[in-house]
Amino acid sequence: MSVHLLTRMSGVLAAFLLASASFPASAHHSAAPFDMAKQLPLEGTVEKWVWANPHSWLYIQVVKADGSQEVWGFEAGSTGMLSRSGWGAYDMKPGDKVTVTYAPEREGKHIGLLMQVKLSNGRVLSGGGVPPPDAGAPPGAFPPPPGAYPPPPGTAPVAPSNR
Repeated sequence: MSVHLLTRMSGVLAAFLLASASFPASAHHSAAPFDMAKQLPLEGTVEKWVWANPHSWLYIQVVKADGSQEVWGFEAGSTGMLSRSGWGAYDMKPGDKVTVTYAPEREGKHIGLLMQVKLSNGRVLSGGGVPPPDAGAPPGAFPPPPGAYPPPPGTAPVAPSNR
């Protein structure tokens, strides 16, 4: 093979790898499947707590009115985001009783976006789900992030962007 052909093949391969690396980032989903206007409570027993990226999942056994059981799954944030909110990989284990607050899935499936978990010891873990910002909110409606400096006098605070 000539040097020219090898250089061209290397360039094509590099372009292909670069293009394919961008797909996972663009494929990330939103909270669109969930009804963010509702936050519902649900009590159950932990079946599995999956501490993983890009999203953690909590699965609980729920006893229905007729005595039968069903499994519900709740999507939470990434391990880094959850850690910063005080969550840990060993906060829940199979058999623990919990009360979950969640945004339900719009089509009625047994899944939801996890907002909060109350553990049997009374500890409350908040911030599991990340609701999208309210696009219709007026500028300055969002509080600044912790540790942010106040805006200069005479200027309106700016809502964080979703970029």
